Amino acid sequence: MTHYQRGRRLEWDVQHDLAAHGYITLRAASSKGAADVIGFKPGQVVFVQAKTNGLIPPAERVALLHLASLIPGALAIVAARPTTTYRRLTGPGPKDWVSWTPDELEEVTA
Repeated sequence: MTHYQRGRRLEWDVQHDLAAHGYITLRAASSKGAADVIGFKPGQVVFVQAKTNGLIPPAERVALLHLASLIPGALAIVAARPTTTYRRLTGPGPKDWVSWTPDELEEVTA
């Protein structure tokens, strides 16, 4: 399996996982933008960057955080392998994250 195929598979898995938790999802195929998958459900918006190795470069981390900051309460999430795990970014540093699960609802506040 190529690197591209592994990444695409992770994006699909994230999309299906979020959908199973009540999100409506959009996948940005061959994304060169900040988010690979966007999930929406009442009171929640998540922007997800899928990384097969779990490592997100500093510039991508900042871009994902910036994108999430455009919508009050939106979350910047990194999905990683080997099993699909999620990290909610809390800041621009490499250790600025906390574990997250799709069933954790953090209400969007206006």
